[in-house]
Amino acid sequence: MFAHDRATPRPGPARPARRSARGDGGAVAIEFAIILPVLLLILFAIIDMGRMLQQQIQLTEAAREGARLGALNGTTTDVKNKVQNIVGSGVALTYPSGPTLCTSGAAVGTDAVVTVNRAFQPVTPITSMIKRLSGKTVAPVTLKATGVMACVG
Repeated sequence: MFAHDRATPRPGPARPARRSARGDGGAVAIEFAIILPVLLLILFAIIDMGRMLQQQIQLTEAAREGARLGALNGTTTDVKNKVQNIVGSGVALTYPSGPTLCTSGAAVGTDAVVTVNRAFQPVTPITSMIKRLSGKTVAPVTLKATGVMACVG
């Protein structure tokens, strides 16, 4: 008979771990209070970064569409209205250099350029949390997009 063929005795039922008489509720509450601000900061950062990315993509699309309209001999008012319609009526936009539009008979190699800025406003209290944790003021974020299209003549 081999050694591994022998039946090994099974240990008795495991005893449950002893709990201290006082409990660990206070330690858990303190650990939670320490880690909660960090978890909230991460959650708020994810939410606002997703919103900022969505708004940047929308602003880039609006600038591109505005440049496309400008390349097709659209007026400055038409271009600004097109950009505003894409971004939304409640959003304040600025044009740092004004739309550069094509005129009829524009030379080959001329481009219509539309540069648009907008301020990003976080919806979560992340800026106040960063200010409390670091003691530094968070600068406002400005999103910028530029659309360039070749003039069609």
